Amino acid sequence: MNEVIYSTTPLQPFLWSFVIISALVIFGVIGVLNGLFRRRERTFLRLARGCSGAFLFFIGVAMAFITLRSIRNGSETINVHLNDKQIATDNCGDNGTCKRYILESQAGGNFYDLDVNEEAYNQAQIDSCYRVTFYPNKGLLGISEDSNAYQSISNITRIETVTCS
Repeated sequence: MNEVIYSTTPLQPFLWSFVIISALVIFGVIGVLNGLFRRRERTFLRLARGCSGAFLFFIGVAMAFITLRSIRNGSETINVHLNDKQIATDNCGDNGTCKRYILESQAGGNFYDLDVNEEAYNQAQIDSCYRVTFYPNKGLLGISEDSNAYQSISNITRIETVTCS
């Protein structure tokens, strides 16, 4: 039996997307309503608030479209060979840093960077093979990435060991 090193519910990878979408839509609606109903302010300020709110609202709608299309299209499963493990440090907030745990892997001529949590990173072994289940991101226009290209995958739902073939 294959050892599972990472598993989560299918909607867990999209949790922060739903939070960001909700915030964008709420701030967008508030901006539009402020632009419409604050009659005592200057016209330019009301117009700027309304346009900013509409922009945020439509960005939220576009993100919701992309996220829901990814969920609706379903997950994919690939078998990969783990080549290397990296810890990337990003700038976050007020002079803070955030760590991302990345598993550099390969399946045939395709290269994948798997963005995982610290526990999965620690359990993964270099030169081992894994079966990865994830939700692919096809972008706003629905165009999938080139099949012979480097891909970064973050919407992972399951990683389990398999025998290398």
